[in-house]
Amino acid sequence: MRAVIDLKAEPLLRIASGAHVLELAPAAGGRITRFSTRDDRGVHDWLVPITASNWPCDAWPKGGSYPLVPFSNRVRDARFPAPDGARIELATFPGMAHALHGFGQYAPWSVERHDADCIEMRYVHRASEHGWPWAFDAIQTIRATAEGAHMSMRVVNRSSQPMPAGFGFHPYFAAERAELDASTLWRHEAEIALGPSDDAPPRRHVKESGGYTRYLSGWVGRATLSYANGRTLALTADAALGHAIVHCPAGGAYLCVEPVSHVSDGFNLDAQGIRGTGVVVVPAGGEIAASLAMTVTAGV
Repeated sequence: MRAVIDLKAEPLLRIASGAHVLELAPAAGGRITRFSTRDDRGVHDWLVPITASNWPCDAWPKGGSYPLVPFSNRVRDARFPAPDGARIELATFPGMAHALHGFGQYAPWSVERHDADCIEMRYVHRASEHGWPWAFDAIQTIRATAEGAHMSMRVVNRSSQPMPAGFGFHPYFAAERAELDASTLWRHEAEIALGPSDDAPPRRHVKESGGYTRYLSGWVGRATLSYANGRTLALTADAALGHAIVHCPAGGAYLCVEPVSHVSDGFNLDAQGIRGTGVVVVPAGGEIAASLAMTVTAGV
């Protein structure tokens, strides 16, 4: 069982480039708490802003953007087989059946660098912490650019054994709809992926009161988000982030488009021989890396 610690957003750090501003909370899961643009029309928030100053790490505010590392989404029953056949059992928070969203968003990150337009943060994971037997470092570099924002992450295997891994970004957009192309829609049950579906994935994803979660793979790494005031935001992800999760909660309070490297429960599906999960194994001392650009394309 994992201990529930309180995360404090302060001190908030700020980076900016021209009209584009990002606020970040390294001590609260290495997350972006706000991404906005100011112009003659006022201030526009691309992400749902986080206004809370602190929260229990297992009950985070649904806003901003946080890192997913060393896996995305869920691991069924918090168990999976390691590459050497060992059975891994991950610690979970009270009342949580599945391991969820890795370890990065539940912990403080150290600030390695802070410039006017750039911040670099590091999360150090010790071997066997929370049941994950491998030691690794995750390094995020987040920049405010003339076009908007750029996020990148490296995951370095510090252990002496190969490490299965995945990563990605979990932004909560204040958009009304998203459009993106993908080749595969995955079946899921209670947000645990089961396998590829025969259904064609939708291209258009609209914020709606009923809510939904869609696991997509083979996406082209590009998406367009449209906002109620006519503004749009373009996402461009590296090929390493070959999966995308589109999530709208019941009530339609936000729209998540999450560029990630693998599907939900990818470790277990991969061990079952299901192809296309996106799971990778990082050799001892090796690393994986990917980035995501968020480009303001209209209305500014």
